[in-house]
Amino acid sequence: MVDDMNLGLGPGPARVRVLMQAGFEKLAAELESCAKNNGGELDNRLVSETIDSFRAREDEAMLDFYREGWNECLAVIENVRRETERRFPFERLMVRAFAHLLPAAQQSVIPGRGLSRRVLPGFLSALQQMLGPVLLEQYQDRCRELVRIIQTARGRDFVWEDVYADPTSQVIVNDVLVHISKHFADLERRRDWLIGVISGNMVLSEDETEKNWIFGEAEFSLLIDALFRPLRKQLLDPDGAINLRERYGTISCELLEDLFRELNAQGNIALLHRNAG
Repeated sequence: MVDDMNLGLGPGPARVRVLMQAGFEKLAAELESCAKNNGGELDNRLVSETIDSFRAREDEAMLDFYREGWNECLAVIENVRRETERRFPFERLMVRAFAHLLPAAQQSVIPGRGLSRRVLPGFLSALQQMLGPVLLEQYQDRCRELVRIIQTARGRDFVWEDVYADPTSQVIVNDVLVHISKHFADLERRRDWLIGVISGNMVLSEDETEKNWIFGEAEFSLLIDALFRPLRKQLLDPDGAINLRERYGTISCELLEDLFRELNAQGNIALLHRNAG
């Protein structure tokens, strides 16, 4: 019956509900005991006194109840955290490249120096569209498997930096970027499309700075530069370039070099426009 009642709740609220019911049962037992000691009757005074006494209890049995309840809540929180990380590692991995441009939680973006967190839904939507459902699922599976392996090895010491630091992570990101780079052959058209997708998916904000912040050409340059920077750095390194050509082929690498040259030019123009404004 309790399980049926908890079907509409998440794991956290369901656990709180179970703990509250256990507390009510303990209180009911106290009231029942009080009634038995009073000839089977309770009046308002006895009920009030019993409840006050129950609240003030600090015997070992009650302290154990509180400790066990808290430990159960911590376990639920940990399970939810791990499940969330298991389900969305691909998205976290792709956002990681430009996370330094995002403001800290509960803070607003600094105009001209970073990106609002409101770009995330649109960025992920654009990424999904450029990859398509089949490739997207494949990359998500690769990321989930990577996280599973690292979580198994690290156990309770697992942190997301373990995933970011694993060389496989950058390989996955590179695979994605090399694939979507083909969509940027017409850079101006793709830039306008991406600006439209991200702008169209930005949620409303009550914060004045966030409300007036827009994703334009300069912000596009910030995002794309950060996203491709590790790949560009690897391509500039002789050994790194060899590895990239072996994995992706000469043509793909030449297309990347063309893209980086055009991004440099477009970025400079966008910055000039912003500074002039």
